[in-house]
Amino acid sequence: MKENRVIWLVGATSVLTLVSIGYLGYRIYGMSQLPSQEELAAQARMARQVAPEAAQAGIDALLAMNFTDLAGQPQPFAQWKGKVLVLNYWASWCKPCVEEMPMLSRVAEQFAAKGVQFVGVGLDETEKMQAFTNKTPVSYPLLAAGASPNGALGLTVRGLPYTVVLGRDGKVAYSVYGGIKEADLTPVLEKLL
Repeated sequence: MKENRVIWLVGATSVLTLVSIGYLGYRIYGMSQLPSQEELAAQARMARQVAPEAAQAGIDALLAMNFTDLAGQPQPFAQWKGKVLVLNYWASWCKPCVEEMPMLSRVAEQFAAKGVQFVGVGLDETEKMQAFTNKTPVSYPLLAAGASPNGALGLTVRGLPYTVVLGRDGKVAYSVYGGIKEADLTPVLEKLL
């Protein structure tokens, strides 16, 4: 009887060991199939991008509008027709917006002579935008759309910052919600030139 018990215990232990090894092998294999950090980053970027067709309707409406600059002067978007245009929707209270402004300003200076125009569309109060630019100078025009643009089609955005790049033909070439990186923006601009 004791001998049967020992055989049964050894058999059960062997089966449990084989099951454990099989499970660990399965988990290790499964882990090896996970996407790399680069693949995850690319997927995240794609999730923030907006299909050009979806962005175009709002942009067409926006390009027909006029806003005032921070000095109170009206500025029609039509004045930039025929240029590669980088529109950046932002607000002074938006941390990612504020963080990307120095980079956008630097890239705007770098591409200005090549026919690229950056324009910041502030979904904020003009006074707050002015206070921001007193601390952080920006090398491109900032236009005040107001803190509550009342859902005007061209100003309907689902998050800030929101950056849209238009080709010389006024068609959306690239758009992304959330902070944009120079490494993502520069190749888009170079391709459009």
